[in-house]
Amino acid sequence: MADAPDKSPDRIAGMFDAIAPRYDFLNHFLSAGIDRRWRAAAIRSLTLTGRERVLDVCAGTADVALAARPGAARVVGIDFSGAMLALGLQKVRAAGESGRIALVRGDAMRLPAADQSVDAVTVAFGIRNVQRPDIACAEMARVLRPGGRLAILEFGVPRIPGIKRLYLWYFTHVLPRIGRMISGHDGAYSYLPASVGTFAPPAEFIDTLRRAGFSDVHADPLTFGIVFLYTAVRG
Repeated sequence: MADAPDKSPDRIAGMFDAIAPRYDFLNHFLSAGIDRRWRAAAIRSLTLTGRERVLDVCAGTADVALAARPGAARVVGIDFSGAMLALGLQKVRAAGESGRIALVRGDAMRLPAADQSVDAVTVAFGIRNVQRPDIACAEMARVLRPGGRLAILEFGVPRIPGIKRLYLWYFTHVLPRIGRMISGHDGAYSYLPASVGTFAPPAEFIDTLRRAGFSDVHADPLTFGIVFLYTAVRG
């Protein structure tokens, strides 16, 4: 396995601050718009009824928070990139959701939320960027009420041989070049395949969630396994 990239909080926050202006465009462009379907699947898995308090960890520019809000009473998004949150706040205000969505600067390893204070937690493509995912998972279990639901989206590697080869070629050669050209950042879109390649495989991450206090843990592949949707219940 390749050496894991540096995931110190200051470095990762600085990287996302630098690419924030083009982040949303590149997400949609590089995934051919499929990222919206992935987020919708994560929200559906929470079976929200309109009464829940949802915590969105690694909230970025608030796409998940905005997607969750129609089904939740209140959403709080947490991220340690100030530039990403500033863009998210603009989107929240434009959607008229300022009274129901709050964005807070914070660290996934030290969530600024009380014990058992939320009904659901989401993370979209952020858990692999956390320096200690096990600590972040324990924190998410801490803030969830018993029976509360968790939904995590994270990149994976397809198992079907032909699709796997094509995906790895695109992910390691094409995506970094396009990302670098559009974002103007040399390292961010090289970091992406490096961080995916060194993140725990699904079976290992399921064990991490179980050790953190979650039950009924599942890893469902989406789009041939390019992405996995991890779902779990707080025990």
